[in-house]
Amino acid sequence: MIYIHPQAEPFYIAGGSSKKAVLLIHGFTASPSEMYPLAETLREKLDCTVSGILLPGHGSHPRFLNRTTWKEWFNAVQGELEYLLGHYEQVYAVGLSMGGLLAIYAGLCMHHLCGVVSINAPIINRFQITNLAPVLQWVCPYFPKPKRQKPYLQGKKRFAYDVYPLKALSSMLELRQLIKKEISKLNVPTLLIQSQQDETVASRSLEWLSERITQAPLAVMRLEKSGHIATMGPEQELLASRIAQFINS
Repeated sequence: MIYIHPQAEPFYIAGGSSKKAVLLIHGFTASPSEMYPLAETLREKLDCTVSGILLPGHGSHPRFLNRTTWKEWFNAVQGELEYLLGHYEQVYAVGLSMGGLLAIYAGLCMHHLCGVVSINAPIINRFQITNLAPVLQWVCPYFPKPKRQKPYLQGKKRFAYDVYPLKALSSMLELRQLIKKEISKLNVPTLLIQSQQDETVASRSLEWLSERITQAPLAVMRLEKSGHIATMGPEQELLASRIAQFINS
């Protein structure tokens, strides 16, 4: 049995209405903890059910993440979405970072979703280490993250690994390439959100995606003061309000 860190546990917040449900998908190496502030606000504003799953390989030790692939992460997303679709009239997928990629892929593969929200999806990364992962994975299993914590995350109860498991990172790049190839086929209403102070993902990722999503109703939002983990940043209330507005519309 794999030990799960207490701060990394999945959550399920039942709403008062049977109409709407939202799946929140965390980012690479992280956990549902980074999505919980958003979950609380959406539950309050929409009276909807909110599910925050823990993706395979996350929430424990980096070696377990290196044993998984993007297909296993997506299977977990798809399984939870299918459950929600069986119990609620309207279901939405909302993802942060790699979770944003998984939300977009769900929109490509699952035609009964009512909408997709992608926050800071890593289409274009700032760091060369990301693109080198397919080679470096054969040299070392992990690459350390910068030790200095982002100021806006200090004191926040967010669990994430302190290294990048390179084999898993290489698999995430496979998912990114697949989305780049298929993105023009997306026809589910989509909200793209990009932090302008993102220290991980280049802000032009938003433009890259928005230029290629031509078959779906599309809305975009730029967060001027937020970093990569926008769900815990200075504009988290603004972010949650925009997502709630998108779902209500």
